[in-house]
Amino acid sequence: MTWPLTKRWLRNWGARKDELGRRWPGDELVAANLEPHTRAVEIHAPAENVWPWIVQFGFGKAGFYSYELLERLVGIPVTNIETIEASMQSLAVGDEVLLHPKAPGIPVAMVEPGRHICFGQLEPQTANPKEDMKQSWSFYVTPEKRDTCRLVLRACYQEIRKRPLRERAGFALLQPIDFVMEQRMLRTLKRLAEDTYARHEAALLPQERDLV
Repeated sequence: MTWPLTKRWLRNWGARKDELGRRWPGDELVAANLEPHTRAVEIHAPAENVWPWIVQFGFGKAGFYSYELLERLVGIPVTNIETIEASMQSLAVGDEVLLHPKAPGIPVAMVEPGRHICFGQLEPQTANPKEDMKQSWSFYVTPEKRDTCRLVLRACYQEIRKRPLRERAGFALLQPIDFVMEQRMLRTLKRLAEDTYARHEAALLPQERDLV
């Protein structure tokens, strides 16, 4: 209900000015009229502790790290997995990640292991590119200190105001839902990465900790 008043803040929830002002890998997947949403959290764990959780994101894999009940209400029988699974650690350009059991997956357009995954279409989906609703959706892990990093989630869209009314109305409805689900996902990824890192550090002998 507060979305009309808070959307300017919530569309960039947690993001810093430098993160909002820079150009990110994957932005070029939406060639013109970018309308980005950039959300972020600071994670007190190294970037390499965050990456394995992101790689296994998706339906049929580790889930979405968000509200399972809400996902099930819209027909997605997802189960979130809160362990790192070795069988889910492979992801390459051209792979598709499922968001819904009855919908096509979102293609991986760019990936740099340990740093970013960008979902989007490298080529037009139809014979007439003007008919496509071009968008991209990306994860970024940026190291800050030895044991701190930033996890950034960014979505870019073609200019919404020039789309048909039905598409604009649908987009307006989905925006607050996206925020609710994405902020929970970011907070869950933060918790999982920090918890696993804390357990790893606690298991080190004092002399091993000094070497690190």
